[in-house]
Amino acid sequence: MGKITKLLTKAGDLLSKILLVIVILLVLTTVFSLASGVKLYTVQTGSMAPTYPIGTILIVEPVKFEDLNSGDTITFNISGGSVVTHRIVSVDPEKKTIQTKGDNNNVTDSAPVSYDNVIGRVKTHIPYLGYAVLILQTRFGIIMLVIFIVAILSFSFLKWLYGKEDDTEEEQQTEQPTEIRHEGKEW
Repeated sequence: MGKITKLLTKAGDLLSKILLVIVILLVLTTVFSLASGVKLYTVQTGSMAPTYPIGTILIVEPVKFEDLNSGDTITFNISGGSVVTHRIVSVDPEKKTIQTKGDNNNVTDSAPVSYDNVIGRVKTHIPYLGYAVLILQTRFGIIMLVIFIVAILSFSFLKWLYGKEDDTEEEQQTEQPTEIRHEGKEW
C-alpha cells in the first residue's frame, strides 16, 4: 500500500471515529430526553457564561414551583416565543413569580417570570456539543455533513479496494511454489 493510501486510510479512520462519537452522543442525549421527559436546549448567547458557554447543551427537567430556590437555573418562555435560561435571584410564592438574572449580566432581568412560563430546571449540561446541533441547523452545516459523509464513504471504499488488491497480491505470492536450489553434490 502506498504512502498516500495509508495516509488517506488513517484520515478516514480518524474522521469516522470522530463522527461516530458525535453521533453516539447526540443519539444518547436524544434517547435520554425522550425516555425521561426532560428537554434539550442549546445555549446560543453568552448571558450564562462561563457556567454555560455558547454551544452547551442543557438538559432541563420539569419542576414544581415549590421546588424552585434562589441559585437554581431555570429555562422559561418569554414573549415572542423565545426561550431563555437564567439563574433564579428570588422567588415570590404569593405571586408565583421568579426574578432571574444571567450569570454574565450586570442587572436582573427586567420583568419577573411567571411560573406558567417555566419549562423546567437545568439538571445537567454538556459543554460545546451543542455546536454540532447549531451548525446542523444551517444550510452550510447540512452541506458540510453531506460532504463529510461522502468523504468517509470514499475513504472506506478506497480502504476496502486497496486492501483487497493487497490481499490478492499476498495470495498470489503464497500460491507460487518455492524453489529450493542446492549448489554442489546431490545427496
